[in-house]
Amino acid sequence: MLSWIRNWLYALAMLGGLIVAAWWFVQQTSSYAALDTLLRKHPVVSGEVGKVSWIRLPLFGYGLARGDGQLDPNFNVRVTGSRGEATVRAEFVDGTLTDAYLITAKGSTIPLVVMR
Repeated sequence: MLSWIRNWLYALAMLGGLIVAAWWFVQQTSSYAALDTLLRKHPVVSGEVGKVSWIRLPLFGYGLARGDGQLDPNFNVRVTGSRGEATVRAEFVDGTLTDAYLITAKGSTIPLVVMR
């Protein structure tokens, strides 16, 4: 009787480990690196939150959309700076950042011009 409970607990632990591993690997991608660079250099982000000190990817702060035979990531990250915090939503298509929005702590949405 207890062996099936132990098996389910092992399965849940493995599933949790896989989720954490996927979250870590997403942060190592070139798409995430491009978003990180954009946020640290973008004048609108600096104007709203100050000098960026931390960019956090929540555990479920990313998604993958399938398009043209390729997986395109979408990110929802928290940005912390010297003047406050904000959320940034960004979308990639074919490995290129195509759209990004800064959502301030007050709820205002500011489109970020993506420099190509």
